[in-house]
Amino acid sequence: MDSGQGCVGLSGRRNRCRVTDSASVAVSGRPREAWIDVAKGVAITLVVLYHAVMYLDGVGLAGAMAPLNPLLDTFRMPLFFFMSGILAATAIRLPYWQLFRKRMSLLLYLYAVWVAAQTLFLLALPPISPDGPNASWTNLVTLFIRPSSNLWFIYALPIFLTVAWLTRRWNPLIPVAVTGVLAVLFGSQILHTDTPWDKMGRYLVFFLAAIWLGPRVRRMVPHIRWWHMAVVCGVYLGIVLIMVKLSLTRVPFVLLFVSILAVLVGVSVAVVVARAPGFDFLRVLGTQTLPIYLVHTFPMTALAAVLMATGVSLPTVAATALPVLLCSFAIMFALAAYRRLAAVPGIFTVPVASWVDTSAVAQRAEQAEASA
Repeated sequence: MDSGQGCVGLSGRRNRCRVTDSASVAVSGRPREAWIDVAKGVAITLVVLYHAVMYLDGVGLAGAMAPLNPLLDTFRMPLFFFMSGILAATAIRLPYWQLFRKRMSLLLYLYAVWVAAQTLFLLALPPISPDGPNASWTNLVTLFIRPSSNLWFIYALPIFLTVAWLTRRWNPLIPVAVTGVLAVLFGSQILHTDTPWDKMGRYLVFFLAAIWLGPRVRRMVPHIRWWHMAVVCGVYLGIVLIMVKLSLTRVPFVLLFVSILAVLVGVSVAVVVARAPGFDFLRVLGTQTLPIYLVHTFPMTALAAVLMATGVSLPTVAATALPVLLCSFAIMFALAAYRRLAAVPGIFTVPVASWVDTSAVAQRAEQAEASA
């Protein structure tokens, strides 16, 4: 689920673009840095956990996880967009038509298809919370105007890539400063739409900053040690607790500052964890972020509907463990669904091969990015 993977993988069956992260495959005998995939694996796990807590809290079964969920609000998406920006740095040098076909067309197609699938699935389910209808038919009409609350990320990536392409010849400080101000305005709710546009306004700065800072971060990575990670994690947790305790989230610049610190935490954790073979599963998850993102809410909403209909209650300890179990199951379900359906045209691929760019030029750009 990264911006660098609009057509994430050029080795698709039947000459179609498949949802795999080709940059993680060895290029000229050298694989992409493992820490990038670990960071993405951490981020997608936290996104899935966030939705697990959200849906279970809607039926009163998130236990002690419910109040903890907002604590990571500054961590999940800033890290995801930062890693996406790092992987997009080479792509924005392409002509726009080629950038669109190579990076954006698959994402826009999958966004439309999977918003429709999720909407129809929710309409078919009994209520999943006491707050109102699960979905509306208007969601199918307004998906590009009022982005999906579950799938807005893959809609944001083509928009962010377009902004990055339009500003590619500017002094990088200008777009970063402008989008930093935008992040402050949305973070403090001075600007507010009550839609995912607010989140896009908050996180665009991380995508653009990563395009500029990516090479510097990559040069810094070999020098990161475990004690760097421990220090930034401790500082981040302390500041987050203070921010929540004093209700500072709407104070201008607070969310932006804490989110920047969260990116430092995410990068340092990913670098250290990538050196430990016992955590290789996170690297694997990081190469499959898009199919996980597309599929993971289906078992969650189905379970929420069952729990809502049956009125099940659980002890606090069991309810606290349930989101973690649901998170794990949803990830495994998504990966299993992808393995089974990846070869079916139009589900995880574009149905028409000419919609994506599989030219030799595009492949060389992909390889250059992977080895950058």
